[in-house]
Amino acid sequence: MKLTTILLICAFVKASATSFAQHITLSTTNGTLESALKKISEQSNHDFLYSATMLKNAKKVTINVKNVTLEEALELCFRNQPFTYSLTSNTVIVKNKDNTAVIKQMRIVSGYVRNADGMTLPGVSVRLKGTSKSAVTNERGQYTLELTGENNVLSFSFLGYGIQEVSVGNRSTIDVVLVEREEIMDNVVVTALGIQRQKRSLGYAVSDISGDEVTGFGEPNAISAMQGKVAGVNISNTTAGATGSSRVVIRGIRELQGSNQPLYVIDGIPAVNGNIGSADQNGGFDLGDGLADLNPNDIESVSVLKGASAAVLYGSRALNGVILITTKSGKGKKGLGIEYNSSLTTDHISTRLDERQKVYGQGTNGLLPKDATQAGNITANWGPRYSDFNTIIQRDGRERPYNYLENNVQNFFRTGVTAMNTVSLTGGNENHNLRFSYSNVANKDIIPTSGYDRNNFSFRGESKITERLTLEVKGSLMNEKVRNRPALTDDVNNIGNGLIGLAGNFDQAWLQHFENEDGTYINYTGNQYRANPYWTINRTRNDSKKVRTGGSANLIYQIDDNWSAMASAGTDFYNFEFTNFYDLHTPTRTGGQLQLNDLKVREDNFQAMVNFNKEINSAFTIGAMLGGNIMKFNREQTITMGNEIISPGKMLITNFRELLIQPLHPRKEIQSVFGNVELGYNNYLFLNLQGRNDWSSTLPKGNNAYFYPAADLSFVLSDAFDIPSSVLNYAKLRTSYGQVGSDADPYKTDFLYNLTGQSMNGFPMGEILGDVIPNANLKPQRKNSFEVGADLSFLKNRIHLDVTYYNEVTNDVLLDVPVPSPTGYARASLNAAKLKNKGVEMLLKTTPVSLENSFKWDLSFNFAKNYNTVVDLSDNLEAYTVAEARWAGATIIAEKGKPFGTILGRDFQKDDAGNIIHGSDGKPLYTDGPLAIGNSLPNWTGGLTNSFSYKGVEFRATVDIRKGGSLFSMTNMMMYDNGSHLATLEGRDSWNEYYQERRAAEDAGSDPDAVDRNGRGFIGVGVNENGEPNDVAISPAEYWRHVSEHVPASFVYDGGYIKLRDVGISYTLPQSMVKRMPIQSVSIGVIGRNLWIMRKNVPNIDPESNYNNGNGQGFEYGSLPGRRSIGFNLNVRF
Repeated sequence: MKLTTILLICAFVKASATSFAQHITLSTTNGTLESALKKISEQSNHDFLYSATMLKNAKKVTINVKNVTLEEALELCFRNQPFTYSLTSNTVIVKNKDNTAVIKQMRIVSGYVRNADGMTLPGVSVRLKGTSKSAVTNERGQYTLELTGENNVLSFSFLGYGIQEVSVGNRSTIDVVLVEREEIMDNVVVTALGIQRQKRSLGYAVSDISGDEVTGFGEPNAISAMQGKVAGVNISNTTAGATGSSRVVIRGIRELQGSNQPLYVIDGIPAVNGNIGSADQNGGFDLGDGLADLNPNDIESVSVLKGASAAVLYGSRALNGVILITTKSGKGKKGLGIEYNSSLTTDHISTRLDERQKVYGQGTNGLLPKDATQAGNITANWGPRYSDFNTIIQRDGRERPYNYLENNVQNFFRTGVTAMNTVSLTGGNENHNLRFSYSNVANKDIIPTSGYDRNNFSFRGESKITERLTLEVKGSLMNEKVRNRPALTDDVNNIGNGLIGLAGNFDQAWLQHFENEDGTYINYTGNQYRANPYWTINRTRNDSKKVRTGGSANLIYQIDDNWSAMASAGTDFYNFEFTNFYDLHTPTRTGGQLQLNDLKVREDNFQAMVNFNKEINSAFTIGAMLGGNIMKFNREQTITMGNEIISPGKMLITNFRELLIQPLHPRKEIQSVFGNVELGYNNYLFLNLQGRNDWSSTLPKGNNAYFYPAADLSFVLSDAFDIPSSVLNYAKLRTSYGQVGSDADPYKTDFLYNLTGQSMNGFPMGEILGDVIPNANLKPQRKNSFEVGADLSFLKNRIHLDVTYYNEVTNDVLLDVPVPSPTGYARASLNAAKLKNKGVEMLLKTTPVSLENSFKWDLSFNFAKNYNTVVDLSDNLEAYTVAEARWAGATIIAEKGKPFGTILGRDFQKDDAGNIIHGSDGKPLYTDGPLAIGNSLPNWTGGLTNSFSYKGVEFRATVDIRKGGSLFSMTNMMMYDNGSHLATLEGRDSWNEYYQERRAAEDAGSDPDAVDRNGRGFIGVGVNENGEPNDVAISPAEYWRHVSEHVPASFVYDGGYIKLRDVGISYTLPQSMVKRMPIQSVSIGVIGRNLWIMRKNVPNIDPESNYNNGNGQGFEYGSLPGRRSIGFNLNVRF
């Protein structure tokens, strides 16, 4: 509502200005003609074109008029003046009356600048080549420029578009259509430290994404919006929803303990992006990360620096690559501009239990529970057929319908709603510009009582203080409140676990009666480790508040034509407060508990650089840079735990009898110097040499200084040789080598002493924190990276191909290695591993159809294949455990000489022909120890994006592809165990018949063992221990429970998928409809995210489901349903 009000006010002001623009009021006595003309310009829609020297001879003017027309005001101004004037569209041209030679020599050129869709572009720079004379298009995209002489050439430039040069000739009207940069091979890209370089000069791969690709589909998380769009960049999320973190891995795993996340740099300032908290095998929450705080509508572009040579200027922070984010600014804008973006989406469940059996319900051995007590302890689906009974007794003693309930699990959830609104103001002139934006995101999650609200404020401005000195400033503020994040993995309060365990006839709505009259918990399953989902959302509660501020200032001084200097300072700070409350009687925390986490994180960066650029002669150019940086990182955290609640329901730390307080305060500083030299020859051969030296406070003396070098070479063949352009328009070969690294976390080299939160005799007690032996000889991790590639363009730039091969080796990988228990410690910090990544990346962009001023079809396909190998581990270490599946018997390891991500677990014993061997009891035999049963890494990944446009209509869609990669699904394992999986149907009828005959014999006093089984039950496919076909029938429940408890290999699936990741259909109103309104453009559209899993191989869950966003990818348990979003968006520019 606030944004709507602001929008209406702005529109009214704009409309009013237009309506009264032709009514001029002037009051001046003996004033200058120039001041009078400026007042007229301010009150009208007209610009004045004249030479400043021309008006030196102007006579003083005395005018006092009110609400006269433009023409009347002009006549009064020019009366008795040595000038005359003429009106050209919205421009007033001032001329000398008596200098006909000047009039003949002077020419006025005007026109409009539009984009490929026909929309006018305000703020385009129009420069007369070879001079300082220039103009900027107004809010209607119109420019006017006064020219003299002959052979004039105009240069048109605008952010995000390619530069276009046009010969004037004898023309007085020149309209220009600018082409977006993504359609041009030889554009300018943002590289390390914010340095802009021609793409032709780069000897390494850089991937670019426009802001439209990030914001066009209503995704509130900017990083998640990049899924499927960049080759070699794998992005994944937990099932925590929009408030969860994003895992971004570029070209494979390099750290066995670290996050493997890239460095994020926003407008030249590194951003804090660590995962605040995540779930592990025991449970927990995904508390999000730093990039989720960013407003997607503020993003202008994203550049991904993958290799070491591309990222070397960030040194020890660039081990895992760098993602550069450039936000929008007011640069190139003239006058006031207003933009309003709005999207409203509804969120729905996208995954269902597609392999859940619908034949048998609650019970055991084909029998219903006989009383309420038994019903309260039996939730498995091993009962009789639904068709055999009409009712069943439940825990509350009531008879309930006995039938399968469709969509029972789904009915627990609700339709989610996400509204995202952004209003931005931009303005400026040739010397000053600014942009201010406000954004609000309001989310109601699919989980009842869950959701969040986020507000973003941002400001960015630039001022040309003098001809040589420029100041850039930026500030941002974000506040966010999150309600009831979902618990994940094996947490007692994981809603997914609680719902998946329900029998097919057990209505989840019955669980809404979750407590007795005295407030005590009703244990509906008899299992204390599975809380009632309705108790979870009503009697346990977690809330978080986050405030984030950031700012930077950058001074640029142009010393002369060749030299420039820059100094900047930036800070990024956030305060995160997390409250996690368990009321009295909550399972596993029956006395109640309150957890408070107060976290303050700050990073400051101070940087200075000197740049030199010069054309040595017509063939050679040189560029050089030398700089330094100081980074200071500070983290203050206080964790307070309260146990034994006094008054139920009150979330106050003073309401608990036992308190435990643990403070943490790690700090870090890195000091750096860096530089580069770039040599160019004839604009087709480029050599770039770079280097950075870091001094880190977290490494020991003697090992805390380290140098990172890099070199890259670019050769544009199409310019160097006379290659016919009819087929090959552009060809570039590139190669690079570089080294980057990573230092250690704080306090890895010495003991850390801390207060325990307890006291003795009034004095606080201290302890050595942690169970890891520090190492005073640690070295930084180092990655050596080599890559070679080619950029090609064919058929009049209708086909673009970008191919890269890379080979990277990371040495001295830091690990906390297990040590013998007599040491008193569990692990020791060592440089203990060596990892290798090599692979290929490909980007193919084509325009199969392009009809002038009509239909256009753009297609883009990206592909990446990476080989990730554990080359070596320390001498006494054959394998390192990366993640464990707790009680499920599976682990993910890094094993020496093997691919990273091996999943270990027991498998069936098999004969030489691959047949499963069964014991005499009919149960399958399993291996004595764990074997390799899968690998979590995909074989390859890819993405396909199609864009169709016809006049004002545009359709865009992205398909995200993952081929292979194993997933161990404990959700499916539990469905086998409780008889709800489709595969557990075989043998039930015959076994139930046999079991009931045994019961009848027992009731009659006969020997139940005398009842002939006669092959009734489930017979496992395979052989017995003698190699003969297995013919022993046993209870299906007993068989599958045995498999689920002992053979995790049975539940390893192919985690590959093909997903329709996002779809958007938009319509931009033609200019003929909006030109009479105070509006530049209006675009409306329908959007969708994660609409369709086109192909998957793992049943019942989303194949992207994961434990957490750590390195143990390949495990899932109790995953919440995937989310599908559908809605609309609106963009209005004033």
